[in-house]
Amino acid sequence: MEANSKQAQSFLNATGVSMTDMALLLGGLVVVSIMLWSAWVTLSYYEQWASKKNDVTFYDVITSAVRAAVLLSLILYIVS
Repeated sequence: MEANSKQAQSFLNATGVSMTDMALLLGGLVVVSIMLWSAWVTLSYYEQWASKKNDVTFYDVITSAVRAAVLLSLILYIVS
């Protein structure tokens, strides 16, 4: 549901920020948080593989990295 011009102007007057700028900020926060989470997961897999813990293979590390890249691509497509 889109806001009409009167609603957009009311939002701008109340907050001092336009609705498009607020949407861009929220979308950016979502993308950054997912990027950090996927990097953390991939790094955790790599550290387990490098120290030979929990039977993590190099295939698991690569799979995690590819999964993170696909997820980030989808999220960036949806947000944009």
